[in-house]
Amino acid sequence: MNILAIGAHPDDIEESCGGTLAKYVKQGHKVFTATATNGNIGSATLPMDEIARIRKEEARRAAAIIGAEYICLDYDDEMFFEDKAARINFINLVRYCKADVILTHSPHDYNPDHELTSKIINDIAVMIPIAKIETKAKPYDKIPIIAYFEPVHGLGFIPTEYVDITEEIEIKKAMCAEHKSQIAWMQDNYKDALGNGDKNFFDGMITMAKFRGMQCGVDYAEGFRMANDAFRVVPRRILP
Repeated sequence: MNILAIGAHPDDIEESCGGTLAKYVKQGHKVFTATATNGNIGSATLPMDEIARIRKEEARRAAAIIGAEYICLDYDDEMFFEDKAARINFINLVRYCKADVILTHSPHDYNPDHELTSKIINDIAVMIPIAKIETKAKPYDKIPIIAYFEPVHGLGFIPTEYVDITEEIEIKKAMCAEHKSQIAWMQDNYKDALGNGDKNFFDGMITMAKFRGMQCGVDYAEGFRMANDAFRVVPRRILP
């Protein structure tokens, strides 16, 4: 299969489903990672164009750890809005990847970029095969299956599917570690949100993976919910 994981910002994917993506690759599937924005407000000191360049390179290196291709739609961080052009860009992305499965944000999240990324993916999924909607990448005869990964700290999210990432946890850690700029950004701006004892933003990711693992009887896991859409009902498990 072709797997597309799309987040709003560089680092969203790695912390939310990096282990699952690594497992997909091990099983022989092709993985693409993508972000809607370039993360250009993710520094307290650097100019916006410079931090955007850094963050896209961090995302590219993280994807390279598992042999995935990284794509950025290059919208401004926190100033990302829906219009016709945005829909076309998302349709083109999915068609370019020929995605069988899309992993993305939950529709209910703390961040508007996260929620909008999820909304557009859900809205355009049924448009992928329609030839009259023209994009650079050609239509293909499939409506992708969508699975939601959980928000930071899993607040308000009850998984219905779990992926055992015990064997992939070190790969997930390595992918997250490429996002060095975000460790500094979170310390500068959201220290209170990191939690007691967390050395950096991604420590909470390990705690969540342990918690989800406890729920499903393994050491580490990632939780998902399948999109509830009549067009995307699947009679088999598509998560690894």
